Amino acid sequence: MNLIRDLMMNKYLITPSAYFLLQDRYKKEFMLSELIKFAKARGTFVIDNALAEEFLKSKGLITTKPLIVETIEKSTGVQSTPRETYGGTQTNSTASSKTALENLPLPLGSEESASESPASREESYISTGTISKKMSLSLSSEETEAVESLATKGQSFISTGAGSDVQPSLEAETPENGDSMAEFSSGNENEDEVTGAVYEDYGGLVPVEEEIIPKGGVKSYSTYSDLVITPRKGFNFRAKEIPSDYEIKFDVENIKLKPPKAKNANGKEGEIIVQVYASYFKSRMRKMRKILRENPEVSSVLDIGKLNYVAPEGEVTIIGLINSKRETRKGYMFEVEDGTGTIKVFIGRDKEDYKKVFDIVPDSVVAFKGYYSKKGILFANNIYLPDVPLYKHNKPPLDEKVYAVLLSDIHVGSNKFCEKAFIKFLEWLNGEVNSREEEEIVSRIKYIIIDGDVVDGVGIYPGQYNELNIPDVFDQYEALANLLANVPDHMTMFIGPGNHDAARMALPQPGFYKEYAYPILKLKNAVIISNPAVINLHGREFLIYHGRGIEDVVSFIPNRSHHRPAEAMVNLLKLRHLAPTFGGKVPIAPDPEDLLVIESVPDLFQTGHVHVLQYQVYHGVFLINSATWQAQTEFQKMVNIVPTPGKVPIIDIETARLKTVIDFGKWCEGV
Repeated sequence: MNLIRDLMMNKYLITPSAYFLLQDRYKKEFMLSELIKFAKARGTFVIDNALAEEFLKSKGLITTKPLIVETIEKSTGVQSTPRETYGGTQTNSTASSKTALENLPLPLGSEESASESPASREESYISTGTISKKMSLSLSSEETEAVESLATKGQSFISTGAGSDVQPSLEAETPENGDSMAEFSSGNENEDEVTGAVYEDYGGLVPVEEEIIPKGGVKSYSTYSDLVITPRKGFNFRAKEIPSDYEIKFDVENIKLKPPKAKNANGKEGEIIVQVYASYFKSRMRKMRKILRENPEVSSVLDIGKLNYVAPEGEVTIIGLINSKRETRKGYMFEVEDGTGTIKVFIGRDKEDYKKVFDIVPDSVVAFKGYYSKKGILFANNIYLPDVPLYKHNKPPLDEKVYAVLLSDIHVGSNKFCEKAFIKFLEWLNGEVNSREEEEIVSRIKYIIIDGDVVDGVGIYPGQYNELNIPDVFDQYEALANLLANVPDHMTMFIGPGNHDAARMALPQPGFYKEYAYPILKLKNAVIISNPAVINLHGREFLIYHGRGIEDVVSFIPNRSHHRPAEAMVNLLKLRHLAPTFGGKVPIAPDPEDLLVIESVPDLFQTGHVHVLQYQVYHGVFLINSATWQAQTEFQKMVNIVPTPGKVPIIDIETARLKTVIDFGKWCEGV
């Protein structure tokens, strides 16, 4: 069943006779990527008997006899005689092979009579998303369960990368009225293609074979291997003389976690997962309580489990995790939990802090101050968010000005990738400037921070393959590395993953999968970071985060939009968490510690993800959502997202503020 599962995960189907021919040779004499490439070249997503024989013949694995007959002979011990031709019509001179053929089990099941020869059928099998009775009879219980889990769901096994609830269905591809699959697939050149990569739990890419190019063959796309940009002669790069001063203060790779173990040999995996997430939320509560208690207004904090022992007229403060929030006629009612108990908290519309209820999202941690009723309700007068302090200490000045470039969402491989604009940007970094002001800026650029989605990936959303210029994820990273190889050597690049990259899809993302991203790992001036990460540049803290938590904010907080990402970033700072809602649009990894709490207040907070440049200052923290290098995609048109490609923010590290924005958007086609 491995072949069926792997093909279905890549949105390919197989007929029973073709399965019979290929299954025993799969992963022994050929790999999935070879079969998919062969089918792709013939413009079909159905592996039938004729294609299977042609594929095996191209691999030198076919014999002089028809492959189905030879396989029957091996399995039944009945020897067939060669076919004779009379007047252009082929017949079998023995009935024994026909009898053996009639008695063959169908590994995939079919609605046709079992007496028909799989080799002689004119119609091909295509899954409709339901498993037939004959199929269940010919498969083992484990195989039947595997097919049911794949076929009956009718859903894609990949993340859309945009929080979409719409998933492609295999059922939608089923021909109607009993039309043959040959008629259904003929001339259809617009079907979604696939690549040599599939996704595992949490959206992680599982390596399969890289696309194989025949000897002497040339790929139909460029990976920029011939692109060479050299620094302009005579250009004074002042940053060469400025010593590097950076430290990775937080990286997921450096965190050693100890997941809980089963109590005994009979412990179930599900029980361990529950224990992990229990530890995860205990960790969140512990860190948030520490942050909230730094606020002098949050005093006399009492555990929820001890509220029955306080006097009714006494004012108390509790800190808890928001289980639910609902609006009533007179205000809002919350259910709050802190590990010692659960309580309902009500705040009326007449209270001064009432407006703060709109900043609270599910699973965030908040403090309430008010009066406890013996009926089990806390009537709150005040709400305290973790938030960041209003004032910050000034940092000592630097000896010399030094700048950083903030990039995000390059999306190399997309047919909307702004290739010309990005090459112009690389030339600009090498001294091809247009003014004295630009010359001064370029000469002092020491760091480049690339905040995720460096390539477009493969299989991230339905129909993506039709929007790719580079259809192979290995080649996408090779193309990116060839482009970034033209960045001057004295500029240090910090590169982290996003939801389109070959990395664990669930947050936090430790880094790139080395099997795919090894070309960028080899770059001498590249430092790979996690998502999120905290970088100290010359004494200033930069919090780097791809930004998927913005989706939580947009989903739950009124008047928040992907068009204004900096406002959503303010809400993440107020809640001191990068993905506060569990089980929403942002997948959270089962780690025993919550590594997404913003424990240290940064000087600069960078995100990407939504492809829109916006920035503002909140409580002394500079927030910026960096732009993109991808023009508007079809998906963005559907959800009305208007990107701002080619805009490059330059940051003055001394002040952790924006110096200027250099616009390369005029070279981006499709803008």
